[in-house]
Amino acid sequence: MPDPASTCERRSAVMAGVLRAEPWSRLSVALRSTGTNRWTSLSITEAEIAELADLIDKGRDAWINGHFDDVGPMQAEDATIFGPFGGVAPKGVAPRVRPDVQRKIAGRFGGGSGSTDIVRYIVEGDLVVVVYVDRSTVRFDGDDVETPWMLRTTEVFRRQAGGWVRIHRHADPLVHFRDLEATRKLLD
Repeated sequence: MPDPASTCERRSAVMAGVLRAEPWSRLSVALRSTGTNRWTSLSITEAEIAELADLIDKGRDAWINGHFDDVGPMQAEDATIFGPFGGVAPKGVAPRVRPDVQRKIAGRFGGGSGSTDIVRYIVEGDLVVVVYVDRSTVRFDGDDVETPWMLRTTEVFRRQAGGWVRIHRHADPLVHFRDLEATRKLLD
């Protein structure tokens, strides 16, 4: 059983996503199960996190250049999505990624550039949750002028034998602070 005191610093670093500064070649975090005294040891390499971050960048670059299927993490067949345009699926229906719809939307993007600012990532077994801000400038529908396309994004990935698989994505353009009244107006 891991010693809770000796894993506290490592756990904080992993949960905060501050991995590049750590000297370990293999990161390990001991997490206490809620409501129990049982500790679980989880690990993922820095190289695997770097690989995932690279795939996220490649996927974004492909998307803003109008390509849905080219690169990036594989998409799970039952992947869910809360896209930047809003909306929810009917009650009791999962908001599934529909490749035909994704291809059509990606086709409206005509080039640009971007960066991914990772805010935090959380490792839990073979799952990684990545919270980041996608900061891009993009040309839409044949326009010559690039416009900002910034999204607050949370994605959930599963590590499996074939690589990373995206199982959920939530992205929204709410990057500017809104007070309660302005937020309530969004719900109208």
